[in-house]
Amino acid sequence: TNMRNTLRSLNAIWFAILILFEHGQASYVPIHVRIMNRRGNGKSIEVHCKSGDNDLGNQVVLDGDEQKWKFKESFWENTLFYCNLKWNEEVFSPFDAYDSDRDNFGRCFSICYWLVTEVGLYGYDEENQIW
Repeated sequence: TNMRNTLRSLNAIWFAILILFEHGQASYVPIHVRIMNRRGNGKSIEVHCKSGDNDLGNQVVLDGDEQKWKFKESFWENTLFYCNLKWNEEVFSPFDAYDSDRDNFGRCFSICYWLVTEVGLYGYDEENQIW
């Protein structure tokens, strides 16, 4: 019974180490977010993105240009970056540029692409390779 208890303890420790290692791996892989302005005709947009920890400030993104940043997922995998878009003096509803619950499982493996056109805002799904 002592041997059995020792093996159970070792298995539990090994399992805990594996979970922590697997969980910790996500924290070391940088995630890139790119918001691309493709409105055309030289039309700029204003983008203001922030998370609970970071405020990226208000950025003017010229036509054909992009706002981009990278970050590492929090240990708890609960990162949320949300952004406000503005053009033609109209502010649009905030959108989640990165949401761990939505993006960490296929939509954004390493890069979250967002495309702004005159028609609207499109997010790219890396797993399914569609906008």
